[in-house]
Amino acid sequence: MLPINFHQTFVPERRHIEKLLHYAALGKQGSMQELAEDTGIPMGKSSGKAPAIVSYAKGMGLIEAGGSRPSKVIEPTLTPFGRAVYLGDRCLEEPLTQWLVHLNLCRGDIGAEAWHAVFAKARNSLGNRFTRPQLEEYLARRFGPGRDRTGPLVRTYTDSAALGGANVLAVREEWVERRAMPVRDDWGPAYAAALLSVLESQFAGREQVTLDEVRETHWFDAAYWSEADIEALCMTLDRCGYLKVDRQLKPWVLDRHAQAAKVWPLVYEYSR
Repeated sequence: MLPINFHQTFVPERRHIEKLLHYAALGKQGSMQELAEDTGIPMGKSSGKAPAIVSYAKGMGLIEAGGSRPSKVIEPTLTPFGRAVYLGDRCLEEPLTQWLVHLNLCRGDIGAEAWHAVFAKARNSLGNRFTRPQLEEYLARRFGPGRDRTGPLVRTYTDSAALGGANVLAVREEWVERRAMPVRDDWGPAYAAALLSVLESQFAGREQVTLDEVRETHWFDAAYWSEADIEALCMTLDRCGYLKVDRQLKPWVLDRHAQAAKVWPLVYEYSR
């Protein structure tokens, strides 16, 4: 996962991520400084937005790349999800895209430590409504004291230049409130592709996984879904056919009927 301070206080500006996706789509490579010069993403002599944007894109599951230190050669390649976004919503403008990259940032394998801690693991300790000081205190307890442990986490979801269009958080003065990802039939292939990606990573080689095992990945928590939402999600997944849900067994069993890489290209054909 990405370390607590990977962001260097920068939010994931979508216009910079778009430039990075285009750079990757063209098959380019170079040092971090060369990448910055080619894309126009700001980069100073010792720090800048470019390393943070590369890290964000990795944590969002959009690219795979080498290290992000200035002296290393960076060769970003689009993941199947990244290619789908590049072709279907290159500017990451759609709420669906912003929710999908949010879910990936919250994952316990490819995501970011702070995002995983807050959105995936803190559902019971923080609840759905908390203050900025409570959030900072929670992160300081989890990762040790430091200057502004929250960093740009909240701003990411209030800044329209970042992921403010997804309505992941509602912020009013000191109060922060979590919102749930909508469950919509036309987003079915997106849910399926995202969940298949999790299953392929964390339950490799298994065609069937119980719903309780999925709960343990905290993927549902990252979306802030209720039990009713999860039931509606399972119905949507079942209708899509890429994942079938056996409700006769207790707990319910999810049966994989497709690979994530085959479903990602369909996501923007069905969403509206």
